[in-house]
Amino acid sequence: MDPISMNSYNVSSLLRIGGLATGLDTDSIVKQLMKVASLPLDKLNQQKQWYQWQQEDLRDINAKLMNLRNNVVASLRLQSTFMAKTVTSSNPSVATATAGANAVNGTYILNVQNLAKAAYRTGNGFNTDPNTALGKAGTIKINNVSISITPDDSLNTIISKINNSTAGVTVTYDASLGRVFFISKTTGQSAKIDFTGSDAGGYDVLTNNFKITGLTLDSTTNTVTDGSIASGEDAEFTINNDPTKIYKSTNSFTLLGLNITLTGTGTTNLTVSTDVDKIYNTIKNFVDTYNDVITQMHTKLTEKRYYDYPPLTDEQKQAMKENDIKLWEEKARSGDLANDETLMRAYYSLRQAISSTVSGAGSLSSIGITTGQWYEGGKLYIDEAKLKDAIANNLNSVIQIFTGVYSSDGTTLVSKGIAQQLYGYFENGTFKEGVLGTAINAITRKAGSSTQLYDNSFIGNRIREIDDRIAEMQKRLKDLEDRYYRQFSQLEIFVGQMNTQSAWLNQQIGIMTK
Repeated sequence: MDPISMNSYNVSSLLRIGGLATGLDTDSIVKQLMKVASLPLDKLNQQKQWYQWQQEDLRDINAKLMNLRNNVVASLRLQSTFMAKTVTSSNPSVATATAGANAVNGTYILNVQNLAKAAYRTGNGFNTDPNTALGKAGTIKINNVSISITPDDSLNTIISKINNSTAGVTVTYDASLGRVFFISKTTGQSAKIDFTGSDAGGYDVLTNNFKITGLTLDSTTNTVTDGSIASGEDAEFTINNDPTKIYKSTNSFTLLGLNITLTGTGTTNLTVSTDVDKIYNTIKNFVDTYNDVITQMHTKLTEKRYYDYPPLTDEQKQAMKENDIKLWEEKARSGDLANDETLMRAYYSLRQAISSTVSGAGSLSSIGITTGQWYEGGKLYIDEAKLKDAIANNLNSVIQIFTGVYSSDGTTLVSKGIAQQLYGYFENGTFKEGVLGTAINAITRKAGSSTQLYDNSFIGNRIREIDDRIAEMQKRLKDLEDRYYRQFSQLEIFVGQMNTQSAWLNQQIGIMTK
């Protein structure tokens, strides 16, 4: 083949011919060239990583702010949160109690003369196998509810029918005693066990099998008259030595804001007092949750940035050990939110609300909640003794510090409480967003939220823009790499042609010199 005829080949079909003619390491050369050309792409990926770190950290802080607002502060703005009461009984064998929202502090003397009881009826004996059919038919009527009996019914199936009916009675059979026991499902004087109205078949079962006494069968109407109707009893007691007796159909009831359970007869003192520990723990949970987020915000705002530690490229990670990557990225990520304007505004607005004084009530410091050293960034500390004393002896001020001060008629908010400032409040029928809501919304506008279908935040838009630039640059780099290989392939062709021509000339000279 004429070496010149090589020009007739399509160069694109000879791409990536590595050093056949030149002896060059084409792949290595192209790789080095592409490494230099890819530096702007590496910068874009590093910039994207930096935005992603900012987004992750801001979203993490926002999640904590939302938890603080929705799960902690939301209840602190309500007066009912601070109305927790505790009740002690001097004689729990007589009565115990818990306090409702309307319970008033004080001691209540409870004298119980009688407990509420259910109605009872007992058969005198049953000597037949409880699973054997009785062979009787009819109707047992209990409390005006009819239960049909068939010849195939045994004691156990009849008991099941009664228990599953609406008669309001529970029946059990004790095999060791051979007796059937009836007990009303409710207590009190209105609870009854009445077999009146049962027919002759029902009468036969009740008297001859269950051995229930006090029943007569009217031969004219062929129905039962119950002469021993069982009734329950009401609970009977007095309060604070008042001679007026109080009756209740159950042993558990609500009275004077107390949920009382009677357990026996006798006298007990029920003492209602503020549940200091419960209210204290509620406030402590607020302080702990607030400290967690304010400390994280302060740390991120003041974190040192290490400019000599940019985000690693994929190629750099491949050349490093996992632990080295971790240590590097800790420094590379450090300072991603240092002096961030959005976070800083949220941080200082939180601190301002926490440190504010509620006119007419006081401040957190007045009840034992103070701010730590300046370098702790606003962390709160509780003087437990002082706070518990305020809850026990000056609860109204504690309530007002958190929930606000209202006019004497309770309709106008005069001074906003700390929880209201944080969560939000109503003014003239309009809800005013609080500090936390404002901070959450601002951070969401900057970093977006994982629950959003489309992230239109500032950082979200920046990341999309970088993704578009990365895609465009990757295409250009691919074209550049292909061009390098085409050029080197063309070089291989030219050098190959020259080598072939040189060999041919040498051959011709050799022939001529013979």
